[in-house]
Amino acid sequence: MSEVCFSCGGAFADAPGGTAHAYMASTPGCWDAYGAVLAREYQNAVLFGRCHRLTVDAFAVQHPGDPAERRARQSFWIHGASLWMVLRMGRPHHEATAALKSLAQGDFPVPPAKPAFTLTHADVLCAPEAEHEVRVKAWAEAALAGCADAHATFAALAQRVV
Repeated sequence: MSEVCFSCGGAFADAPGGTAHAYMASTPGCWDAYGAVLAREYQNAVLFGRCHRLTVDAFAVQHPGDPAERRARQSFWIHGASLWMVLRMGRPHHEATAALKSLAQGDFPVPPAKPAFTLTHADVLCAPEAEHEVRVKAWAEAALAGCADAHATFAALAQRVV
């Protein structure tokens, strides 16, 4: 059996329990699959260095959580700005990581209405490890593209820290 995640729209194996994250919302199967993607990266230093920033940012943007929760709103916007920095401005991953700390100040508006995403981490996980990096980059692009209504704010936030 599989379940469709109400946040990202990906199809994942049914899993018991809930999401362990305090402010990102997903189905249990989606959360388990994200853990499997992270495990693949943690077990391979090359993949970690080339993909981890995009993996975390794409997941956060696709799973914004409760808009009444300050941390959920903040997470959506700063991770979206990080994706913008890497994918649109060509900044290195370590710069985007450093920028997250300075961007996490103040309050943020409610994210735009729920977008539709063409790729999720399900598309990364089903690929062999040799294709992981290419799939993560495609997923990150799809996550950013799905948030077109937020692009101007992502760009403005990114500009504040470069």
